[in-house]
Amino acid sequence: MKHRSIEQESFLYKIVEELSRDNAPIVFKGGLALKDLLYINNPDLNIDRKTIDIDANWIGKYDALKINQYLENTIKKIDSNYKLVLYREANDNKSMGFNIVNEEEEIITKIDLDIKDNPFYVICNVNDVEIKYSSLEKIMADKLSSISNEHIFRRTKDILDAYLIVKNNKVDIDKIKDILDYDGRKLGDFSTMLSNKEILEESYKKLTGISNKPEFSEVWKVVTEYIQENELIINEKEEDYEMEM
Repeated sequence: MKHRSIEQESFLYKIVEELSRDNAPIVFKGGLALKDLLYINNPDLNIDRKTIDIDANWIGKYDALKINQYLENTIKKIDSNYKLVLYREANDNKSMGFNIVNEEEEIITKIDLDIKDNPFYVICNVNDVEIKYSSLEKIMADKLSSISNEHIFRRTKDILDAYLIVKNNKVDIDKIKDILDYDGRKLGDFSTMLSNKEILEESYKKLTGISNKPEFSEVWKVVTEYIQENELIINEKEEDYEMEM
């Protein structure tokens, strides 16, 4: 298959392909991974959310020098006028952060590289290159973790991503729970999300870079029904919240 991309994302896909061609021990996640995985399962999907950076996991033994070498070599192959700039060192709680800048020191894009292992991935052949992407169950586990806690107001786009996954794919809830257990994470109680529907709707309306954006009522209905059907609310009574429009 070929990437389903818009022009602004072509540079990001070049980075992903080149790193994969070099067999870098990297699993790609985030918007680019989700876009391709959705497209594989549903080539006619006409909803598209613009992605402006790269999120990934380093799955080999942590080696800062090796990571830099892989990334720098990739950037030079794509455009010798660009350079890689480390702006955040990795530690137990933070991923490595890189900027890719042009000759004028303008930021072209960012790479966020988590050094925590991610064994939950699939290998997809894209443009004759084998690319490691986080599995849909892993991505859904991340989305559910995000929207179930009090920080959801900064992550409204994750509600849309959860909708796209549920609406267009069959994801194994047991695998999602196993992934959460492996990561040592527990879902929040979704109370912030479910008790702030109107605020989240206003935030959703402000999301940009989305073609054929679905109505919030449809997104809300699909996601809240998924939460309810899979009995993901464990600390609150479901009837306390409005689950549908």
